Order: sequence, then structure tokens, then C-alpha cells
Amino acid sequence: MRASKFAASPLAFEDDPEAEAARLEKLREDDPIAWQDAINTSRALVDAVKESDIDDLRRVVANAEEGEFIQAFILQAFVMALKSSLLEITQQMVDWGVPLHSPQLSQALHLVCELVNRENFSNSWRIVKALTDGNTEGGLDINAPRQSDGWTPLCIASADACLPMAFKLLELKADPNVITRANETPLALAKRSRDDDSDEQKEARGIISNMLRSYGGQDTCKDALRMLRKTSQPAVSKESQALKEEVVTARGLLSGLSESIRPSCFVDLFPLGITRTFVRNRIHWPRMT
Repeated sequence: MRASKFAASPLAFEDDPEAEAARLEKLREDDPIAWQDAINTSRALVDAVKESDIDDLRRVVANAEEGEFIQAFILQAFVMALKSSLLEITQQMVDWGVPLHSPQLSQALHLVCELVNRENFSNSWRIVKALTDGNTEGGLDINAPRQSDGWTPLCIASADACLPMAFKLLELKADPNVITRANETPLALAKRSRDDDSDEQKEARGIISNMLRSYGGQDTCKDALRMLRKTSQPAVSKESQALKEEVVTARGLLSGLSESIRPSCFVDLFPLGITRTFVRNRIHWPRMT
């Protein structure tokens, strides 16, 4: 009978890479047959993903023994599933405990957003959701910056003028005011046309820009920082008001307080329903259900 932890999360990493390497080296010396079994089982995992065969994948996992899955093979299989937009396999591997916080998977969301197209969009955005929802070990941050340029998944979708993915990322709480290493915002990236833009992408850039603005997106990093300070202002004002009330109450002057403290102002942005209409009717991608 398999250990309960392995049965629940057969693809979770139990050791750090160095400890696993030492364990496998010792296994090869002490029990070459068991070592070969681990190699064969791990290769079978990769082959099942390569063939997009989830039934075979489940069979491999069901028949595996604890310690037979090698970390490098698990990561290889998972990245293959991401690159091929294999939703069911990706979700199953996440549920089986793939360690999403492994450094090798730090750009998994970025990879999915870079490879999205008309044919795989329906799977791709659901894969993004699966990665952010995560498993018992946690999920990926939708706003994680790419180390090389500071781009988030929303930056990629905006720069590529991928309207449906940008829409879904915003629904998943992507920050419209992230700032890249080049001090650019998603809105600035969306507005920048490319020589190879299709007619659909040209039209999408304007819609994405309006959609980002509706979520509070700013053109420049200075405006984005100003927006950040503005959104944090209500909390500061509330604390300040509480302090003033205490002082005024102590002096018996509470009656004049209401005139000296004004509520914060908020901008009424255009309804998201308008954006939803643009997304579904003007750009004919799959319905985002």
C-alpha cells in the first residue's frame, strides 16, 4: 500500500535537487535494478505527456512506487504539457503536486501567454487559472515579473495585442499598473504597434487600451506610481480621521470636524459590460466561458 502522502501528491518533490542526486547515486550503487526502474518510470511519464495520453499518464502514476519519479523528468513533462496547451494533463499534474514554486517553473505563466493563439486560447487561459489556483503547495503569482525584463503575463498579452488573454488576465486580478524594467506599463505596451500586426491586432490594441484604462491602467510609470499612492490614500485618511476625532472629542469640538474632513473622490469608470461586448463581438475569438 502506497504511503498516503505519495498517494495524494505523487509528483511532489520530497528532497532538494542535491539530496535527490545523492539518493539516486546511492541507489545506483546499492540496487541497480531499482535505479533502472526509476529511470524507466520517469521516462514513461514524459512519454505519456508527449503522446498527450492522459489515460497512460494515470496508469504510469498509479503503478509507480514512491521515489521512482525523478524531479528533472517531472519538470520536463510538465513544461511539455504547458507548451502543448494540454489542459487536462496540466490540471492533473498540478493536482498531483507538481511544485509550482520550483525555480524552473517561475516563468510558466509567461510561457503560456507567449504561446497562446486562436486555436489554443480556450485551454490556455484555463491553464493560467490552474497555475494561479495551484495545489496544496500554493499557486503562481499572476503578477510575477519576468527576471530579464520585469514583464508580467499581462505585459505579454498587451504587447502581443492578444485581447482575449488580456481580458482573462484582468479578470484573474492581474495588475494593470505593473512597471517593467524599462519603466513601461501594460497600457504603454498595448499602444505600441508592430510592423507585423494583423488588422485584428491593430483593432485589438485600441480595445485593450480602453479596457486597461477601465481597470485604472496608466500610460506612464509616473502615472502608475501616482495611481498607487492614490489608491492607498483612503486607508491613510481613515487613520488620520480617527486620530483627529479623538483629539477634537477631547476638546469638545467634535461638531466642527465634519466640515474639515472631506471624503476621497473616486472616478466612475465605464462599465465592464461594454468591454465584454467589445471582446465578444468585435474580435471573433472563442467565447470566453
